[in-house]
Amino acid sequence: MKIIFCDNTLWGLVNFRGEVIGHFMREGHHVVLVAPEKDDKQMRTAIPDGVRYIPVKMGRTSLNPIKDVSYFMQMLRIFRTERPDYIFNYTIKPNIYGSIAARICGCHSTAMMAGLGYIFINDSLLLRIARTIYRFGLLFTDHLIVLNSFIRDMVVRKHFCDPKKIVFLEGGEGIDIQKYTKYDNASSTTTFLFIGRILWDKGYDEFSKAARKVKKLYPETQFELLGSMDPSYPKSVPEERLHQDEADGILKYVGFTHDMNSVYERKGIVITLPSYSEGMNRALMEATASGKPIITSDIPGCREAVDDGVNGYLVPVKNADALAEAMLRYIRLSDEEKQKQSDMSRVKAESIFDIRNVIGKYKEIVGE
Repeated sequence: MKIIFCDNTLWGLVNFRGEVIGHFMREGHHVVLVAPEKDDKQMRTAIPDGVRYIPVKMGRTSLNPIKDVSYFMQMLRIFRTERPDYIFNYTIKPNIYGSIAARICGCHSTAMMAGLGYIFINDSLLLRIARTIYRFGLLFTDHLIVLNSFIRDMVVRKHFCDPKKIVFLEGGEGIDIQKYTKYDNASSTTTFLFIGRILWDKGYDEFSKAARKVKKLYPETQFELLGSMDPSYPKSVPEERLHQDEADGILKYVGFTHDMNSVYERKGIVITLPSYSEGMNRALMEATASGKPIITSDIPGCREAVDDGVNGYLVPVKNADALAEAMLRYIRLSDEEKQKQSDMSRVKAESIFDIRNVIGKYKEIVGE
């Protein structure tokens, strides 16, 4: 078969769906990736061997209909030329315009609603119109993959999609557990590491405020941020705010890396993500597989990675005080208790995040 994967960034396809793409390649199928290549050097990525890549132009966060029409026409041309057997669309604009273009071209397609995203967790007239367009686009997809029960229930309740089309990936998009080494983590010094785009929606404000509180009591504790800046996103944290927090000695921005194992092998790391909304956060899955304790929001897409008090802590969303208290609880654990949390994170990963379960669902969808 020829299978096309469409996303709003090439990095997203390779980083989040690499194992699935690799499976189809090993089975002898032809794989084509369709996505914009971000200008940001941090987000550049290598295309897997044997995979074809077709670049497109897209106003990723723009609500300009002219740009959307241009993107839709590009998708139509690509699908008519390639004549794929199946198309997988990810993120809002590929889900809308890729699904419609696929139906026009007589191609089967599946969309994925990985998270609720900006147009769902904020509100305005323009965003309400965008949600209406999204609902219309999903009429044309064969299936809709969702990554947590909250999104599944919202889709049904808001009539975004025929419930019969929904494919629920209970453990998210999964990871190849065998690629991750379980590292010992107990240490006398602790670093709370935020992994994700530097956005307000990811809980940057809560993270920085909690850091200020904790540092007053434990000044040797470190707070780091690892992830890309995303200035085009409406809820992006201004660089001025980040630089000011760094200048105040509260936290350190360490940039972006493709070598996550070099991060996870460090001792004393606690992955901290006070996000407002997630589908199923991949960094949390990778962290559990690497034996890292986690502090994260008690929301769908995050809570699945944590048994509260066992391998980390769950905190109320948008609550910097509760986040700081969870950090203090971890700091005050004994080395033995810290190591126990590390051990239990790996157990958690093995029980629910195995990529083999996800590949099985993809095989069912394409009829392999």
